[in-house]
Amino acid sequence: MNRKHKVMQIIPNLGLAGAEVMVENLAVSLKDKGYRVSVVSLYNEKSVITTRLENKNVPLFYLGKKKGLDIKIIFKLFKLFLKERPTIVHTHRYAMQYVIPAASLARIPIRVHTIHNVAVKEVSKSQRLLHYFFFKYCKVIPVSISPLVKKSVIEEYKFIDSEVEMIYNGINLEKCIPKSEYLSNGDISLLHIGRFTEQKNHIGLIESFKIVNDSFPNTTLQLIGSGDLENEIRKKIKELNLEHSVQILGLKSQVYPYLNKADIFVLPSHWEGMPITLIEAMGTALPIVATEVGGIPDMIKSDVSGLLVNVDKESIAKALLKLVKNAPQRQKLGNRAKIDSEHFSVQVMQKHYSNIYETYYSKFKLNK
Repeated sequence: MNRKHKVMQIIPNLGLAGAEVMVENLAVSLKDKGYRVSVVSLYNEKSVITTRLENKNVPLFYLGKKKGLDIKIIFKLFKLFLKERPTIVHTHRYAMQYVIPAASLARIPIRVHTIHNVAVKEVSKSQRLLHYFFFKYCKVIPVSISPLVKKSVIEEYKFIDSEVEMIYNGINLEKCIPKSEYLSNGDISLLHIGRFTEQKNHIGLIESFKIVNDSFPNTTLQLIGSGDLENEIRKKIKELNLEHSVQILGLKSQVYPYLNKADIFVLPSHWEGMPITLIEAMGTALPIVATEVGGIPDMIKSDVSGLLVNVDKESIAKALLKLVKNAPQRQKLGNRAKIDSEHFSVQVMQKHYSNIYETYYSKFKLNK
């Protein structure tokens, strides 16, 4: 490894969500391996992620982006690139529209972009046209986070298979607190972690839980997260008379204790890339009910390491009821999920990204 490599990861913001946690995990792991790593947030907002990065001595830059299209960010990035001189810029979400013009002007040799969701859901149609141009004419290396995401990238951007890298997201599995007890004292706790957005399907989850709770009043549902749909979700909880059984806990800087105390993890999303929360649940040895969308089937084998279902309230409720009634099944699925979580460690993720950085840098040097 060339220890002179400077890797700059760039993301719109560092709120507490999946892509942002992945950036944090990769930055810290790369730093531990000797890379000079920094993270750029287009917006100024700080969070527990920025605090944790600061505690790990990872340099952070905030660019003060305004809402909507902010062309000034290109010039701010250009100045930052000239000052910091990274060898590699690594973008996430919609940051590429600002980063690649600046990186081209500053002649940054290696440009990597991770696609965190199926291609048509990652950014808007107009932004996908820009992404197509960047991939085809600005030497941006696309990295997908699951086989299904890779397939969507190939279809959307007209790649051939060998042109799209695929690297699973990874977490520090040592932070997980594995379950050791699956017998309940009569109460069964369900847990969901995710932003309160259409994607995560909280309304469908609450309607599914209503079916479960009507049959087993000793069940509870905890929701960790926040977002634009919180009022709508609270209204649905009240409408279904679930105020005493459903708790909205807000954002939590550490979700591992909540995962450990839960009996079942549920992820009823309409679409997904490769959810970090699912890895955290697997590493905790939790039994999982998840919808069969996006990259989830690449992570969970149905009836082996979890239960995969359709995105409708009856299917979700049926799977939840199956686990509520069966502690041995919860333990069996949870133990296998824990074993399979090893495929999604931060060490494995970091190694694959390092290989991409080094391979493309070697090609760059040869072509100079």
